[in-house]
Amino acid sequence: MNSLFFKIFLWFWLSIVVVTATLVTSAALIRSRSAEDERWRQRYGLTLELRSHHEAELVDQQGADAAAKYIEALEQRDPMLDYMFDESGREVLGRAVPSEVVRMLSSLSDAPPAKPYFFNHERVMAERVVGPGGRPYLFILTFPPRPLVPHSMIDFLFQDLTQSILRLIAVLVTAAIFCLWLARHFTKPISKLRLAAREIAGGHLEARVDPSVVTRRDELAELGRDFDRMAERLNALVSAHRQLLADVSHELRSPLTRLNLALGLARQRTSPEALEHLNRIELETDRLNKLIGQLLNLARIESGVDLQGKKAFDLGVLVQEVASDGDYEARNRNCSVKFEQGFPCIIEGAPEILRGAIENVVRNAVRHTNDGTSVDISLDCETERGFPFANIRVRDHGTGIADEDLVHLFTPFHRVAEGVRRDPAGAGLGLAIAERAFRLHGGNVTAANAPDGGLVVTLELPVLTRNGSSE
Repeated sequence: MNSLFFKIFLWFWLSIVVVTATLVTSAALIRSRSAEDERWRQRYGLTLELRSHHEAELVDQQGADAAAKYIEALEQRDPMLDYMFDESGREVLGRAVPSEVVRMLSSLSDAPPAKPYFFNHERVMAERVVGPGGRPYLFILTFPPRPLVPHSMIDFLFQDLTQSILRLIAVLVTAAIFCLWLARHFTKPISKLRLAAREIAGGHLEARVDPSVVTRRDELAELGRDFDRMAERLNALVSAHRQLLADVSHELRSPLTRLNLALGLARQRTSPEALEHLNRIELETDRLNKLIGQLLNLARIESGVDLQGKKAFDLGVLVQEVASDGDYEARNRNCSVKFEQGFPCIIEGAPEILRGAIENVVRNAVRHTNDGTSVDISLDCETERGFPFANIRVRDHGTGIADEDLVHLFTPFHRVAEGVRRDPAGAGLGLAIAERAFRLHGGNVTAANAPDGGLVVTLELPVLTRNGSSE
């Protein structure tokens, strides 16, 4: 329900329903009041004529008292009040005159006789009559206020309930279709913008907003064009950064090569006392050469040039070879590397890139597992969100990593806290290279501390086939 699409749909739909219901109810109420007023005039128009003439006759022939008794008898049956005024404006029956009746006297002073007047809002009828004696009278008949909801409105709502429900359903369906289109019109370009943002966040800096967004003629099109300009700028900056890194790393290789040659010549012509210093220079040179190699590897992976020759292969065979190499290295510390595979997992990718990435993770685990323990590697095919994935889990039995370092574990040149899995010979590039290599293949790399100690690194890759059959 937090979706913008459903929020737009529900708010517009409810607004249309409320406005339509208000208009329909108001129209029905106005129509009902008009019908109520018409029935009121038709029903009591003849009553006005008969009572006005009869009371004028009673006043002229028998006096006002006889007319008053007649009126009292009528008022016991009908809730109507009669008032009679002579030419001077005096109420001949001696009754107290309400203020609203007094205000009408001036407007009726020039009214011709024998013509009824209806005041719908005040619920008052009036007519000028002439008695048998030739005296003119103004007869006014008042009624109780009309009900807030007329009887015709009640009839409309209840007696015609079936048609009212059908009308309501038609309004709801029409409003729903319109609001669905309107919500889709607003949220579809936003979804495409979000998709492009996810592509860029996933490392695909060449991704751009769908052309259907930027060709619109509204603010969303401007947003899409600004997003494309931002993506182009990011792509240019990252590409320049990668190129600079590759160029610098490549240029450093030549002086390092010459330095190694000079070091070899120096060994031949130096005294035994200087060999210790030369050995130190050689060690630092090797470390620098290894660092440059890792930088070149990182730049090559991020550029994606090695993915041109992708092919299908069994991931289990590759992991087995890496585990065997790692087990050989682990023997120096009385450790071992154990590999367990569930099912064959056929993937498509660059084997050498993935081999190097998995080797980085396994060697990192071998370096940090406790003496006399093992590094456990498992490979299995699982289905997540409807897609098959190969899961490689590399678990060591070391001290683990602080939670604040887990977030930055795959950041280039990040080093963990001093004393916790600290590798003085490492540069913080091995796991970063592994993470980018797997992400380049559409996979993912995560790390977590095991409940009973040690670090578990999970490497995911999309599977091409499983057990030899197509997925």
